[in-house]
Amino acid sequence: MFISRLLILSLCGFLLASCAQEKLVVEETASQTPVETKDSLLALQVNHKRQFKNLSVELLQVTGDSRCPKGVVCDWAGNAQLVFLVSTASSAETVTLNTHGGQQYPVSAQAAGYDISLLKVKPYPAINIKIDPNQYMAQLEIKKSESIKQPVIIDVRSEKEYQAGHYPSAINLGYENIDQTIGSLSLKKDSEIIVYCRSGRRSGIAQKMLQELGYTNVINGINQDAVHKKLGTTTKM
Repeated sequence: MFISRLLILSLCGFLLASCAQEKLVVEETASQTPVETKDSLLALQVNHKRQFKNLSVELLQVTGDSRCPKGVVCDWAGNAQLVFLVSTASSAETVTLNTHGGQQYPVSAQAAGYDISLLKVKPYPAINIKIDPNQYMAQLEIKKSESIKQPVIIDVRSEKEYQAGHYPSAINLGYENIDQTIGSLSLKKDSEIIVYCRSGRRSGIAQKMLQELGYTNVINGINQDAVHKKLGTTTKM
């Protein structure tokens, strides 16, 4: 009888120890689960994609690199300009970033609710050394936007078409002379501008005219329905 009780007590002790150990392992595993960060650094080569949360970022090309070579005294530091494709499951847009900075050469842009900044571009130019375009490496910083800027919507159709029905917040500027009337809006050159018409033809012309004036973030929204879809609004607004 004594031996039986001893065996039972030993078995109970073993089970309790196993449970405690299992609990400890679970707690340790839980404590090692990585905490989701609000920002991230991404390194990208040309034609490479990286994922950040629901965002996919691809470096499409380096459109120019006029940075002053190492060891050379230049009047201007120069600029490297890179084009990225930023996409989610429901949208895609190109973003142009620069190394120089300033209004004319912005180093950051906003896309899909994120602030995307270009931190550095390697390799750095050197005298008599040609850089293979595929060897460029860009480092980006991505942060969730604290406040999402609302785009400026411009209806480039005729006034008669506009009065017959338009996107709720759209401003009517005819495409024929939009290069002369856009100044009335006092927009920054990097403001997000969406132009639309009926089929996308006239808005395509307006987009090109604005880009030639130096506006760097002009999107051809095609038509009202496409703008609603892009911005996630409803046609019953």
